[in-house]
Amino acid sequence: MNITNEMTVREIALKNPETTRVFEEFKIDYCCGGRRPLAEACSHAGANYEEVGRRLDELLDGSMPREDWIGDAGIPEIIDHILEKHHVFTKKEISSLAPLVEKVVRVHGDAHPELHEVRSIFAELSTELMTHMMREEEILFPFVLAMVRSRENGLPMPLPPFGTVQNPVRMMMAEHDHAGEMLQRMSDLTGGYVVPPDACPSFAGLMFRIEHLQRDLHEHIHLENNVLFPKAVEVEKAAMAMWSN
Repeated sequence: MNITNEMTVREIALKNPETTRVFEEFKIDYCCGGRRPLAEACSHAGANYEEVGRRLDELLDGSMPREDWIGDAGIPEIIDHILEKHHVFTKKEISSLAPLVEKVVRVHGDAHPELHEVRSIFAELSTELMTHMMREEEILFPFVLAMVRSRENGLPMPLPPFGTVQNPVRMMMAEHDHAGEMLQRMSDLTGGYVVPPDACPSFAGLMFRIEHLQRDLHEHIHLENNVLFPKAVEVEKAAMAMWSN
């Protein structure tokens, strides 16, 4: 794969998903901000373009086979993967992290006042993510799956209650952007989830787990924004074209 500085981070990540490891390493946004050219994305993240390019080249020399990438699967398989891997993990982490955040703020909040803002952002993020996932599970994903079944069976496309699938997709992507902003704010407040010298095991565990949650959400959002949603829009367009002739 020939990587140039004009290629967007999104293009690189889609062509070889293993590159997301490098983007995570250099704090380069490949989900919400993935439409930036690589050179611009490196500059935005404060990363050295030549170093990032070298790491990408090293990785691609021994990259994993493309068939291991869930993004190459059909829409039903991608949705199952999102639900079973990302939604389950996110819900579990939000539930178990909430009391840990409170504990760490109570013990370390005086010495580390930034934790109070982390708690506030985490609470807002948790509420928004739970509502967001519920709308996907109860409205958007079932409709997308119904479109796929109709197309496979040569039936008319189901009438969308929201005009076109592009409307909820735009809303979901806007919510992804806001979630990304909150995650970035928490990372900035904690210096990239650095554990301070006076931290107890709970503090260290909290930093590790929020960073892990952020990485999983990056993968989650990338898969939806750059793979699932474009596929859903194409299915709708193809179905409308077929039945308009």
